Amino acid sequence: MYKTYILPVKQQELARKLSRESGRIYSKVVSKVFDIYKRKGFWLNEFDMKKYIRLYAKNIGLHSQTKQGIVEQYYIALDSFFKAYKNHRNPKPPYKRRKYNVVMYKDSAIKLKNGILKLSNGKGNEPLMVKANKLGKKPKYAELVYHHNKRKYFLHVTVEMKGVQRVYEKDRAIAVDLGQIHPMVTYDSKRSIIFNGGVLNSFIRFRNKQLGKLQQKMSICKKYSKRWKKLNGAKKKLLNKSKNKVNDVLQKYTSYLVGYCIEQGIGTIVIGDIKGIRENINYGVKTNQKLHNSWLFRKMTNIIEYKANNVGIKVEYINEAYTSQTCPVCNKKHKPGNRNFTCKCGFKYHRDAVGAINIHKKYTSSLSARLEGDLTPPVGYKYRYNQRCLAGWNTSIFDAGYFSDLPAKKVA
Repeated sequence: MYKTYILPVKQQELARKLSRESGRIYSKVVSKVFDIYKRKGFWLNEFDMKKYIRLYAKNIGLHSQTKQGIVEQYYIALDSFFKAYKNHRNPKPPYKRRKYNVVMYKDSAIKLKNGILKLSNGKGNEPLMVKANKLGKKPKYAELVYHHNKRKYFLHVTVEMKGVQRVYEKDRAIAVDLGQIHPMVTYDSKRSIIFNGGVLNSFIRFRNKQLGKLQQKMSICKKYSKRWKKLNGAKKKLLNKSKNKVNDVLQKYTSYLVGYCIEQGIGTIVIGDIKGIRENINYGVKTNQKLHNSWLFRKMTNIIEYKANNVGIKVEYINEAYTSQTCPVCNKKHKPGNRNFTCKCGFKYHRDAVGAINIHKKYTSSLSARLEGDLTPPVGYKYRYNQRCLAGWNTSIFDAGYFSDLPAKKVA
C-alpha cells in the first residue's frame, strides 16, 4: 500500500528552472520522434530515444534517472495512442511540446536525513531541499508539480506503507450502479446504500451557471484585452474551485465505499459498465446536458480502482443494460416513471437500488433466479464537507431512514 504526501517547496526559483529544463527535454523527445516518423516512416523505440537523450541532455542540470523518466513519460502516452488506434477513429498521438513539465525523482536520486529530503539534480548541480518531518521513511518516488490554483511548486512524494494484511471473502462482491442523480448505489446481498448526489449536482449546476455568465461577458470583449484577461482569470479561478469541490465529494464517497468493503471482508467491487452511453444520445436538450456535464463516472471509477487496488480488492466491470428496468423478483422488464420501481408482482424498491441488485445478480450468475428473503430499505449516505474519510465502516455516519419511504418488502 502506498500513500502520497504533498510537501511545500521553498526553492521556488530552482523549482521553476528544473521544470523548464524538464520541459526542454520532453519537447526534444516529441520533436525527435515526429521528425524520424516523417522522414523514415517508423516510430523510434524507447530504448534508442533514451540513448539519444543521454547525449543530448548531457549538460542539462537534472539527474540521469530524471532524464530517463521524462522519456518514459512520453512513451507511456504514445503506448496509449497505439492502443486507442485499434478501437477509436483517428486518435492523435502525443504531439504537443511543453515549455514546463513535471520533474520526477526516482529512488537513486532521493535521500532523507534528519527530516530533510535531498533530491539530486546531477553531479555539480544544486539539489532540491524539502522539509519532510512527517515522513517515516525514505520515499521511493517523488514529483515536482506546479499547482496552478496556488501558483507554486509542490513536491508529491510516494511512501510505501506497511499495513495489516487484509483477508477478503473471494465469493463476496458488492455491486455499484452509477447514476446522474445519485452518483453511486451499492448492493452486497445484505444491504443497499445510496450515496446522495444533491450536493455534487448543486456544485456542478452552480459552476455551469457562473461559467455561462462569464463566457457571455467575455464574448463581447476584445480578445486579450485588459477586461478579457480579468474575466478569463475569474473563469480559471471558478473552474479550479469547482474542480476541488467535486473532487472532495468523490474522494469521500469512494473512501467510504472501499472502507466498507474492508470492514465487511468484501473482495470484489463490480461496477456497471456504462461505456459509450453518452455517444449519439438524443434524449432532449436538458437530459443531454445532464449526461454530458454531470456524469463523472470515469473519474469516479478511476478513483475506486486506485483505492481498491491499494488494499487488495479486485474491481470488475459488467454490462448494466436494462438492470434498472428489470424486476429482481419476476424478471419482467418495466420502465419506471420516477425514482421508485413498482412492479405488477407487488415488488417495490428504489429504482437505482434495483439496478445495483440486478448487477449483483448478473455477476453472481443468478440473473434468472428469483430474489428471496427480506429486503431492508436502502439507507442513504450524505456528503459532509468536514467529515474525515474513515478507514473502515462506521454505522454512526449513516443517515438511517433517509430513503425509508418504501417499507421493507418480503419478496419470497
